[in-house]
Amino acid sequence: MNKVKVIIPLLLLAALPPTGFSEEKSENKNITIIQGQSTADGKSQVTERLLEECVGSLPDPASLDPIVSSSSEYLKEINGDPAKNDFVKIYTATLEINYIVKQKALIVVTTNSVQGQEPVMKVLEKTLTQSKKFSSNSADGDLYAGRSRRQYYFSTPEGATKDVRNRASAWIKQQSAVLCK
Repeated sequence: MNKVKVIIPLLLLAALPPTGFSEEKSENKNITIIQGQSTADGKSQVTERLLEECVGSLPDPASLDPIVSSSSEYLKEINGDPAKNDFVKIYTATLEINYIVKQKALIVVTTNSVQGQEPVMKVLEKTLTQSKKFSSNSADGDLYAGRSRRQYYFSTPEGATKDVRNRASAWIKQQSAVLCK
């Protein structure tokens, strides 16, 4: 009977909750795990978005003065004549147009941070100088060499000058649609 008297109190102790007899810490077990990753490295990213762009100024087509260059080349079958092979002076012309472009851009600076800092946005207005180069196209020349595979050339400086001015004038007329107001 002594053994039964010892076992019964032990069974009663085992049935009691452990909080009354020990100093264990309790934890909140209501944890939600969300899978994700943080890029909080403190780095900044700068992006630029073009909002508006227009051409500020264009030159007058009548004021264009091309640079004319000449060279001497040996041509065979000049203007289709099989007996005419000779050195001929040929001309090319180049023209460079400088113009102003005005741009309005939105600059956005974002920073990777733990707090989720708002991006910094700023509108920036820029004035840029651009240039466009034109060359005379010898396919429109008045002189040719060869029979089956013809190569055309300008035989006068005026012809090369006229061709490059026409090309530049056509481009200026196209750009006049995007002039700043």
